[in-house]
Amino acid sequence: MVQEFKVKRLFENQVHERQQFSLNFKSYTYQGIFHEGDIQWFHPQPNTRLVEEDLQVLESTVFELMRKHAYQGFTVKPLFEDQVHERQQFTLNFEGDHYHGIFHDEEIQWFHPQPNNNLSEDDLQDLESKVYDLMKNHAYQDFAIKPLFEDQVL
Repeated sequence: MVQEFKVKRLFENQVHERQQFSLNFKSYTYQGIFHEGDIQWFHPQPNTRLVEEDLQVLESTVFELMRKHAYQGFTVKPLFEDQVHERQQFTLNFEGDHYHGIFHDEEIQWFHPQPNNNLSEDDLQDLESKVYDLMKNHAYQDFAIKPLFEDQVL
């Protein structure tokens, strides 16, 4: 239903940084700003053209797309690869901030900036939950079955 969803940052790396989005929905182009979990619509306002049910669908879709957009740039690289102390280092963008950390034994150790200094408890839980999901998916991304005794003669 939503087409051509685009996001760009306004006032990048400044205190007033915001994310502006645009999309097509039911033959109309809508634009708005997404900041701190709120949608501020530009003209035309979708509530003047859509019934309440369609407006709720549109806004929930925007929230989901912005959530997905917030986790773009998720990267993982191994530290101490093939050693006893191997760890996974990750980076991701969340609500305009770039976070780094290490994931090991299903625990997250954050680098600077510490997200608990910048985020509410709910947002921190959402972020850590997403990191767990992304790391779990990453762990199985290159999973392949290797035959036992592959290079040996039986």
